Amino acid sequence: MSSKPASNKRGIFSRYLSYIGNLAIAGMMLLTTADVVGRYFFNTPVLGAYEITEYLMLIMVFSFLALAQTDKVHISVDIVFNRLPARLQTVLGRVNHALCLVMMIIVSWMGAHHVLDLLKTGEASTLLKIPDYPFAIFLVLGCGFMCIEFFRDVFAPTSAKKEHEAS
Repeated sequence: MSSKPASNKRGIFSRYLSYIGNLAIAGMMLLTTADVVGRYFFNTPVLGAYEITEYLMLIMVFSFLALAQTDKVHISVDIVFNRLPARLQTVLGRVNHALCLVMMIIVSWMGAHHVLDLLKTGEASTLLKIPDYPFAIFLVLGCGFMCIEFFRDVFAPTSAKKEHEAS
């Protein structure tokens, strides 16, 4: 019982970010439906549906990254890993999370530089002229929150880590 409140607090920002991802999925579904209905029944497709879908896809993907790490639902191949001693599994898991943390820090850093470049250049979509930088911010947010989750996984006490994975 005592691990439930702690697990509810863990990754709370990731969960809030995932709500934005849910809205992006709903928006893509509605937009695609409107585009198909407009195209085939009224011979009038939604202007810029492809561009908007691209932006919504970017929001969706990066909004769910951290939540997937919080809930430990990323795909993993552990045929050999599960046969190793528990202590070695813990060490290798922490090393893996540390390497992933370093990679996500680099992606976040480069993403932030890309957002600044987009702000300077004023890049926008071809048809609708929607600026690109607000959507690139989701890359930085998603990867940044994933960094927090990897940091927690690297430095979490072993007993708390096992309790979270068991829930």
